[in-house]
Amino acid sequence: MKIAIDTQTTLGQPTGFGFYVSNLVENLKENGAQNEFVLISPDTSKDFSTPERFIWDQYKFPRLAKNHGAQIIHQPCFSAPMMFSGEVVVTIHDIISILFPQNIPFASRIFYSKWMPFSYRKAKQIISISHSTKADIVRVLKIPSDKITVIHNGYDSRLKKPAGSNDLKIIRDKYNLENDYLLHVGTLEPRKNLNFLIDVFFEVIKDPKNKNLSLVITGKKGWYYEGLFEKVEKLNLKDKVIFTGYIDEKDKAALYQGAKIFTFPSLYEGFGLPPLEAMACGVPVISSDTSSMPEVIGDAGILISPRKKSAWIEAITKLNRDSSLYREMQKKNIEQVSKFDWKQTARKTIEIYEKCLTK
Repeated sequence: MKIAIDTQTTLGQPTGFGFYVSNLVENLKENGAQNEFVLISPDTSKDFSTPERFIWDQYKFPRLAKNHGAQIIHQPCFSAPMMFSGEVVVTIHDIISILFPQNIPFASRIFYSKWMPFSYRKAKQIISISHSTKADIVRVLKIPSDKITVIHNGYDSRLKKPAGSNDLKIIRDKYNLENDYLLHVGTLEPRKNLNFLIDVFFEVIKDPKNKNLSLVITGKKGWYYEGLFEKVEKLNLKDKVIFTGYIDEKDKAALYQGAKIFTFPSLYEGFGLPPLEAMACGVPVISSDTSSMPEVIGDAGILISPRKKSAWIEAITKLNRDSSLYREMQKKNIEQVSKFDWKQTARKTIEIYEKCLTK
């Protein structure tokens, strides 16, 4: 088989989509040597505007795929190419733009909530990255269940390699991390519920036994994020809340491993890779109990409503003090992360490609 894959999201400063594509491609090559994978990306690494995204998805990418003689297009992140004459596989990560339209800029909202769902009718097969997302797709988009296959993401196993003491010191010096810290990783945007997390942290450190904690928020600026900086200023937390911005991949393992607790109060996730990465690094996780989070975290973490501030304050305080609970959660992390493997993701994805050409 010859499969063309859109790798645009791996350029520049990749986030969840980009990590999905890069890890999938790496493992497809290792597990599908009998196939030819044509990796297609634009000649720019800048983030696309909504019109540029449309033109790339619908015209430039499928034309290049056709020129390469691809039998199958895999669009791993965005809209299914409507004009491609071969078979189309699309990965749907979530339907956030439909469930949370108020959190998406207008032009993007139209593209993601109207055009993308319309384009999915072109797909021969659809991959959903969680059972939670599949249920949403079936319920909201009315796509037949038998057209959708759940294939979980994996995680980067290199994160499990213990960071050396020098690596940890370099990270602490680089980001001015003097104290134990709570960590959050993700793009700065309303769905991540970071205003709530900052409010929780403000209350947590009122307890003298928690006063040495800091909150580290890692991720590039998305949209509607300006109020976060204003809140930190208003609450006089500038010395306690650290925004690192987008971090290099080489810093990620040490930043995770140096954290005391990973906090993830997201309102909705199609999969939720950062908590899985944190667990792989041996860091206990406190997360929201919404959407896919119970599916990814299982009983290895503490799951709480992303609206119950008092429960979050109590959980962080308890985990910060209870060494027995802390060690128990670290042990559960090992078992839970073993369920997610990029090699298995790649093998199941190849089965989807094969199904396209045999049906």
